[in-house]
Amino acid sequence: MNKKKNIIIVAGEESGDMYGSDIINNFSNNKNIKFYAMGLNKIKNTNAEILVDSSSLSVVGFYEVLKIYPRLLKSLNIMKKSIDRVKPDLLVLIDYQEFNMRLAKYAKSKGIKTLFYIGPQVWAWREKRIKSIKKFIDVMAVIFPFEQKYYQNQGIKSYYVGHPLIKNNLYKEENNKNKEYIGFFPGSRVNEVNKHLPIIKEIINDIHKSHPKEKFLISKSTNIDKSFYDSFFSKKNYIKILENENIYNTIDLCKIALAASGTITLQIALKKVPMCVFYKLSSFTFFLAKFLVKAKFISLVNIILNEKIVNEFIQKEATSINITKELIKLIDNENYRNNFIKKFDLLEKKLINKNPKDDINNLIKSMIQV
Repeated sequence: MNKKKNIIIVAGEESGDMYGSDIINNFSNNKNIKFYAMGLNKIKNTNAEILVDSSSLSVVGFYEVLKIYPRLLKSLNIMKKSIDRVKPDLLVLIDYQEFNMRLAKYAKSKGIKTLFYIGPQVWAWREKRIKSIKKFIDVMAVIFPFEQKYYQNQGIKSYYVGHPLIKNNLYKEENNKNKEYIGFFPGSRVNEVNKHLPIIKEIINDIHKSHPKEKFLISKSTNIDKSFYDSFFSKKNYIKILENENIYNTIDLCKIALAASGTITLQIALKKVPMCVFYKLSSFTFFLAKFLVKAKFISLVNIILNEKIVNEFIQKEATSINITKELIKLIDNENYRNNFIKKFDLLEKKLINKNPKDDINNLIKSMIQV
């Protein structure tokens, strides 16, 4: 009889939660594997035993992290004690870099194998972290084709496992043919949504004046209460606040979109919806980031295609005037919209895993020897 294997999965943000739940569900029929997890709504709906609810632990920025530091420290200590109690055969760390690297260091001291899935983007910022990765991580499972070679050149065992958004194929389902909304995707973290909604409110007011027939959709994160969004938007029949378990159901309602930088930009591009990207940080965080970030772009679409496909409006450029101008161009100029769609066609081809044996589930199986 095979000994039951224990796996701990750690996800601290909405995208990692989505990918982590996919892994757990893919192994749901295997009675010889038990999952324990730190996660959000999607992981909480799996058969994993929940160790920490990370719904309130997702923020961006140095100052923002300091504000929730006691909560982060408490969660880190719970996870360390859980490692001691569960004695997992494998620790799967998904993104959430600072927290997960500390956990990796602890796991290494206990002789626990670690797999980092969607690893730190050291090629974009803070390259010195490569030393810690080399020291504490056994295997890197990367989701962008260029990352495998980068990590291997650093002497780190890595596998390109394909992008999970491509693997699950959900973007290929057409949920709505009547794309009538201008979609706004302000993010999934409370602090970023709080920075972005005032800008979106101004944009909607500006576009409504010049294009009164347009309708607007605000995508609500499952982790944030609807009253938070309602406080920015009085009830108007041309504004809809919508939460969907499957984000593609929301994207399918949109003819164009504005999105906060993150996984959502890939999801919108895979749906072939023309868009632009924006992001607003605290002044302190942005000041520090300028010295740490070396990537040309912040949008994943632009990074993967290594070309400025979508316009990016960051910090001082993220104004209602600048973004409204771009969105109106997207509304009025059909040729401009079609150019986006042609470029987005290349994205799927770039992300397809040409060696399906190098799959995240196969990698996990090999590491726990089942």
